[in-house]
Amino acid sequence: MPGIGQLVVYGLAVGLSLGLTGGGGSIITVPLLVYLVGESVHVAIPTSLVIVGATALSGYLARLPVADTRRGMVFGLIGLAGAVPGRFAAHFFSGPTLLMLFAFIMLVASYFMFSPKTYVFTGTGRANWFAVIVAGVGVGFLTGFLGVGGGFLIVPSLVLVLGMGMREAIPTSLLVIALNCASSLAGPALMGHAEHSLASIDWRVAGFFVTGGLAGSWIGGAAAQRLDQRALKRVFAVFVFAVGLFIAGSATGLIPIKVK
Repeated sequence: MPGIGQLVVYGLAVGLSLGLTGGGGSIITVPLLVYLVGESVHVAIPTSLVIVGATALSGYLARLPVADTRRGMVFGLIGLAGAVPGRFAAHFFSGPTLLMLFAFIMLVASYFMFSPKTYVFTGTGRANWFAVIVAGVGVGFLTGFLGVGGGFLIVPSLVLVLGMGMREAIPTSLLVIALNCASSLAGPALMGHAEHSLASIDWRVAGFFVTGGLAGSWIGGAAAQRLDQRALKRVFAVFVFAVGLFIAGSATGLIPIKVK
């Protein structure tokens, strides 16, 4: 098990990437927990939910005046219908299978982050509630199943199906992430299945990660104002793509690294 200093540094890396790029930082949390901390996949996922949820909540509160809290709450509560089943479903898959699926999500995320495309709402201003429900449940399931925030999916969903501007969508997505993480953990516990959530969390590791993550998010957010956001996201996209390939290799046995 790494020492306290290493755990804080790992958390700092998550926070920095989140603060610098405005999203995507949470997707490196599970790989850090599995490959550098040495946790099993089934412990890393709920532990990641604590780390990601706390860091996202802090980021949302820091940008509270800009966020659309009402619609963010609606989208996040809809996600509850997917987050709890996602948390349960994860226990029916082996560690290597979950890692393979996680690698696929990382590759998809890297594409979205590398693409220069921006999302602009051009509709009538009325939300398509069928699309809102499908998107909310889908993102919630992904959060519970793999322990990722899904910000690369939430932001375009908020813009395209709820009609938000990018300025409001980014901090609002952090609220949605925090709600999905909380429901993924609390839902099974309230239903009498704490072994699927709270009992699996490595609270010591989560605490030190969050400590570093909060500091990193603040530093990264301050630095991002002086740096080229498009270039930052493309560099991070390449990094996420490389890590995704590495995880796929280890999950399939092409890279001989044993995971729990």
